[in-house]
Amino acid sequence: MKINRVKLIINIVTNILFVGYPFIIYLSLYYNWVNLAIFYLVVSFVLRLVTLPNLFSNIRWMMKLIACIGLFLALMSWFCAKYQILLFYPVLVNFVFFITFGYTLYQPQSMVEKFARLKHANLSAEGVLYTRKVTLYWCLFFIVNGAIALTTCLINNMYWWTLYNGLISYILIGIFMGVEWLIRQKIQH
Repeated sequence: MKINRVKLIINIVTNILFVGYPFIIYLSLYYNWVNLAIFYLVVSFVLRLVTLPNLFSNIRWMMKLIACIGLFLALMSWFCAKYQILLFYPVLVNFVFFITFGYTLYQPQSMVEKFARLKHANLSAEGVLYTRKVTLYWCLFFIVNGAIALTTCLINNMYWWTLYNGLISYILIGIFMGVEWLIRQKIQH
């Protein structure tokens, strides 16, 4: 029981820190602490791999892959002494989300349907169709979000990279989730 509590705490802390990933990179460059940031990232990604909770297979696989990608980018950045490698993490996260969500469109249950069935085990045929459409829209979102994240990497401006990947991207995700929730409420009633 104690080990589960420690895993939960580590998971919460790493989740919070990964949300702040762009700011960690930005501040490490500003204060010239890049190697310290890379060390922190390597430790964080290893902890993420070790402490992942039991989620359904697609999500667990996706989270492991994202942690491995982050670990790979951090190590490559350190070995090559190129901090710019770290900037591509948000791009690759969007790519992994796109592939994972897109893959489920060719499976009996889409990703959003799996989430919906956690709350509503008996989903209607209309509900299944709706969740497939939402999964498709998430795929489109990940393409656009990843393309913008890639653009912020290529223009090589840390201010814009941090602003988009550390703030604007999360606001857009929140807006997308909020609009979808409002549409779902309207459809359900």
